[in-house]
Amino acid sequence: MSKKNLKLFIILIILIGVAYLYQGPFKNWEEKSGSPDNFLSSVNVEEINKIEITRSEGNSMLIKSDDKWKVEGDGDFYISENLAINLSQVLKDASESEFDLISSNVNKKSEFKTDISGIKVKFYQDSDLKADFIIGTLGSDFVSTYVSKVEINETYLVKANLFGAFSIQDWRDKTIFKSNKDNINKIRFQYPNREFSIEKKDDKWVSGEQELDVEKVDEVLTVMANLSAINIPEQNFDGTGLEKNLIIIEAAGDFINNTIMVGEVNDNGQYYAKKGDSDNIYLITEAQRDILDKKIQDLE
Repeated sequence: MSKKNLKLFIILIILIGVAYLYQGPFKNWEEKSGSPDNFLSSVNVEEINKIEITRSEGNSMLIKSDDKWKVEGDGDFYISENLAINLSQVLKDASESEFDLISSNVNKKSEFKTDISGIKVKFYQDSDLKADFIIGTLGSDFVSTYVSKVEINETYLVKANLFGAFSIQDWRDKTIFKSNKDNINKIRFQYPNREFSIEKKDDKWVSGEQELDVEKVDEVLTVMANLSAINIPEQNFDGTGLEKNLIIIEAAGDFINNTIMVGEVNDNGQYYAKKGDSDNIYLITEAQRDILDKKIQDLE
């Protein structure tokens, strides 16, 4: 190969290399360098153990305790397992997503609810503030969320449903019991003027020698295995009637010992209730209460 051809060959190789760098790594770097910084990308979701949420309807504080999120306030309430799983996934999605710049006009923040009308969220690791931002409305795809910060003019869109995850009116889990009713083999009913027990023998429910109606017993089993409150009232025992032992039902069996106490009715026709091993006060419906208010004859 002549020197002239060799030079041309070398120049060709250099041009190919430059083209590759421009179209490949350099172009990727250029695209990324032009993308807005995700101010949540530095947040390690696993290390966050306190979340402060400020909404127009009220404030909430979630504290991580033994891998569960406890709701700060009266009582000993936690968020539900499903809510916790969703929260963890959404935070992970948000921290790993790219931000799209939607607007740099501070006056437009109100359109996206990324001003003071939005949901203000703070992430902490112990006392160290890791993130402080505002969640606006959902994007047009109903998956992404508009976000911003108090001190900036920009509004961004992040592909994570932060709005759905944080627009929770009451974080407290309303679940009273969540268990398998097939594991229950004995139920004790206690009222001010009567007390009786029923038990499962050879796949039949009996009281002494009296065989009971399976469907009627199953109605009680369903409530005693899977019971959720209709609401959570002020955590004050005054006026609840829970100290009167009006209704106490205990369901026992394999890995189950569910006890419910039911008190007086409130002005909305809902009944105060609590578990035997907790001072958390719940409200259940009249229909749920009536299923638990039984005479032995009602089960025959």
